[in-house]
Amino acid sequence: MYFEKSLAVFMGAFVVWGFLMAMLFNLMLYGFKAKKDLRLLYASTIMFLSYFISDHFYSLFASHEIYKTWFLYDLVTLLLIIPVLFFRKPKLSPGVVYVFIGLIFNSVMFLLMHYDRVVIGNDEAWWFWSFYSIGVNLCDLTMIAVLIVDRDILGLITVFEKAKLQASRALKHDVINNLTALKA
Repeated sequence: MYFEKSLAVFMGAFVVWGFLMAMLFNLMLYGFKAKKDLRLLYASTIMFLSYFISDHFYSLFASHEIYKTWFLYDLVTLLLIIPVLFFRKPKLSPGVVYVFIGLIFNSVMFLLMHYDRVVIGNDEAWWFWSFYSIGVNLCDLTMIAVLIVDRDILGLITVFEKAKLQASRALKHDVINNLTALKA
């Protein structure tokens, strides 16, 4: 039990520190005019503040309600980041997209853990607990990395763009076929 508490405190501090470094890095890039887009700086600042304020790893073992608390923090963070997605600029920053996707993933994981631990009352470890632990931590680390490098490192945006293009082509093909069938 001591090892789990120590690891949780370490990971919590590391993630908060990572978001702080991402925010400071983006602030430096904006200050040196290397990047003119404020969306990445805004997203990294919101992420740092959210994780700094919600860093309750010290009370992780005191209550199972922590998952609901983390869900609510992620929900508020999502609501603060959503306006950034709708700024009409030429291209949305991959960092902002990954933060949005990551927060949704984490929120779903927190809700599922809350359901499992509090609503159902499950106290026996099973595969989902390991998936949750690894998934949330990898998601946090990925968000930190993408806020720093601002690249589509997992190819999620590329896959989405290709799927959107395919869907557009299929829709266009169906419309043409329907119009041809109506004329005949």
